Amino acid sequence: MSLIEALEKIKSEKLVSFHMPGHKNGRLVPKEFMEILKYDITEIPGADHLHDANNCILETEQKISNLYNSEISKLLINGSTVGILSMIMGLTKKGDKVLVNRNAHKSIYNAIEMNELEPMYIYPEVDDFLGIPIDLKLDSIDDVKICILTYPTYEGLCYSIEEIIEMCHSRGIPVVVDEAHGAHLFLHKEGPKSALELGADLVVQSFHKTLPTMTQTACIHISKRNILTGFQLDRLNWYLKSLQSSSPSYVLMASIDAMITLIKSDGTQLSECLEVNISSFYKRASLLKHLRFIRLSNGDVTKLLLSIPCDDYVPEVWDGNIISKMLRENYGIQSEYDTSTLVLFMTSISNSKEDFEALNLALELLDQWFEINLANMSVYKDRQKSQIDLIDMSDKYNRVYHSISTESSFVYKASDAVLLKYKLCSLEEAIGEVSAEYITPYPPGIPILVPGERISKSIIEMIPKDVCNVKIIEETINEKIEVYNE
Repeated sequence: MSLIEALEKIKSEKLVSFHMPGHKNGRLVPKEFMEILKYDITEIPGADHLHDANNCILETEQKISNLYNSEISKLLINGSTVGILSMIMGLTKKGDKVLVNRNAHKSIYNAIEMNELEPMYIYPEVDDFLGIPIDLKLDSIDDVKICILTYPTYEGLCYSIEEIIEMCHSRGIPVVVDEAHGAHLFLHKEGPKSALELGADLVVQSFHKTLPTMTQTACIHISKRNILTGFQLDRLNWYLKSLQSSSPSYVLMASIDAMITLIKSDGTQLSECLEVNISSFYKRASLLKHLRFIRLSNGDVTKLLLSIPCDDYVPEVWDGNIISKMLRENYGIQSEYDTSTLVLFMTSISNSKEDFEALNLALELLDQWFEINLANMSVYKDRQKSQIDLIDMSDKYNRVYHSISTESSFVYKASDAVLLKYKLCSLEEAIGEVSAEYITPYPPGIPILVPGERISKSIIEMIPKDVCNVKIIEETINEKIEVYNE
């Protein structure tokens, strides 16, 4: 019996509820929520237990495992974050060295700090114009316990992860992957493959990011080719049980069950339809004069990257931030995120042909607006200066990675730095000091500053405008660090 079937059966029994949750089958809640909350139950007979599944939840997990061809797949109801924390902490002990790409999500940094790990960074190649990672290569491997990778990146980059996996496995190093943005990859046969298929040991995926499930739903896959020890697997399971709620949401889990059923029956047709719609969208968008879409040769086909040609870039008049704002306010279209040089649109099998037509039309109208107002823009007379500003701004990303890759940037482990005495200071005063906090623009949730790192001018230039102060570690006259006590 599937999870949804089990919930339907319990619902049909019309039980008088003297159990959790307190809404008692949707009573005293807004009527819009009443129907869905009839599936919001707790671990009563017939509903199984997430942390010791042997009935309907286990059946759903087995269906996921069969679909993704894993050894074991386990539901996550606290998002990919809990899977990332569990796999990193479960496979390491305090003080271990770990290999990790520097452009990793904040949850990875949290796990590194929590287990007092020492990160050995892999630095991505960053595009000078777009300011996003476009490649990640590993030339050598230090003495590390595990390798932690992000694949695909937030913008959809799918680098040659198989080469890194093979290199690590040849040294007996397990590879764990944050594939939060890749749960859909297996649907697109001509596109990049999932890290699970390419041999990674553990892969965490956010179903809700790219597939039709509710926010917070995710999964962790254990590969059939994993090189993990029994002890590591036991510790992984311990952390999954410890860090996740002991009262999991059946509504969230049911949405996963429904998604798996949909994918098995209509996944191929829906993904092919999406690819046709994207192809048609690109063909029409190619006629735009003052906007362009960047297509990475090794990128996720469902991510659309809108950029502004350098000749047309005008800060705060015709840039990514302004275009995203105009799309929302004038045309009711919400992008995933935007920077001065880029607007990211995330598509999925749930997008209709009409969605793409609406985006095409809105971009055409914006393109025409810019064309009409081009001659009247006084700021546009400073085009040459704007182009220089753009190049300088985009190159900050490269300078940030260069700065943090030098030996002088690492001063303390994050787990030590967060316990030290600190003080607030202005951004200008912070240059050359040691950070006592994370600075993490969101989205995409990638820290540009980590506790224990030396603060450079290039990093200060990357800090969001709404941040005025930063915490720095205080040093005594004799340069001994005082442990911070409240």
